[in-house]
Amino acid sequence: MSSFYLNPYLFFLIENGEVLVWDCKNHSQYLFEIKYFMELVNISAKGSSENVDILNEFIEAKLVSPEQEVKYDWGWDELSRLFHIGTKDVYFSPKLNSINEFSKDYIEECENLETDYPPLFLEKSGKIIDLPHPNINFLEQQTFFSVLKNRKTCRSFSGKPITIHELSLLLFASFGLIHGKEWKEFSDAGLKTVGIRKASPASGGLHAEEAYILAYRVDGLEQGIYHYKPQDHKLLLITPGDFEKQAIEANYNQHFSSGLAFGVYLTCRFDKLWWKYKHSRSLKIALLDLGHVSQTFLLAATALNLNTWITGAFQDSIVNNIIQVDGIKENVLLFLGAGFGTGQAIPDCFLTPSY
Repeated sequence: MSSFYLNPYLFFLIENGEVLVWDCKNHSQYLFEIKYFMELVNISAKGSSENVDILNEFIEAKLVSPEQEVKYDWGWDELSRLFHIGTKDVYFSPKLNSINEFSKDYIEECENLETDYPPLFLEKSGKIIDLPHPNINFLEQQTFFSVLKNRKTCRSFSGKPITIHELSLLLFASFGLIHGKEWKEFSDAGLKTVGIRKASPASGGLHAEEAYILAYRVDGLEQGIYHYKPQDHKLLLITPGDFEKQAIEANYNQHFSSGLAFGVYLTCRFDKLWWKYKHSRSLKIALLDLGHVSQTFLLAATALNLNTWITGAFQDSIVNNIIQVDGIKENVLLFLGAGFGTGQAIPDCFLTPSY
């Protein structure tokens, strides 16, 4: 009797007495009765099945095969492997062979999404802080290559404050509407605009990132946690107080970031992306979007002669609680820091450890 092997790219969700079987490689899903699930378990254990009809169904659905698929080496856990495989090769549409077919399909998809889109900008309640008008003259004097060359991760900061004018310019250049609110290319074509233009690219022009500022040492600004409002270039005070120690602890005690002038927790509003992009592959794109935004911030800060630090290592739930986001529709993805420092990538505590 032939042996049969389970498709190695299956995962299972048990809900309401039924089992959802997800073949993440072939992008197919099946809702199983318990007897089908148990038969799959038996095949996994024995390599065979006495129920020929069910076995043939499994073979046709590519859930089992007489040939064992070689499981390649993967350096992370099973969850990451399934996500990697499950977000490959999606949205392939072989019927769209011409530019006209592709354009027609794309426009129809956009028209179907036109209603019930999420708000482009978050509006939170709280005390609004006016920021000085950003003076872009200083940034315009910098040469692009010198900024690229000078950008460097720093792990030694002095605690010297920056001014609110410097903060205003850095927020505007990194996260603000540097082109204005109107997207002229769309309005000139008579099209409805459901996107935002900033200095960084973003999926669908949605710019799902939100910036939460932790002001430690900013002359002219009270210490506290703020939400940056790009729609009017203002800050909204979330919680006053000194959160530097709390942020360092949440960032897995990376103490070499002590002495920053301020930090930024970048979040992603997943609900913005869910509206347009339905497949989980979009989570990969969300991470890329935040990478673009973070690099813009790092370069803008470098152009202002500030030292910078970035990390993705923190306890999400603690940070989400600090900045008061739900962790589901919106979740923290990156921490950015800027201030004055020595520029050392290797801090003194690494060179002369006291342990």
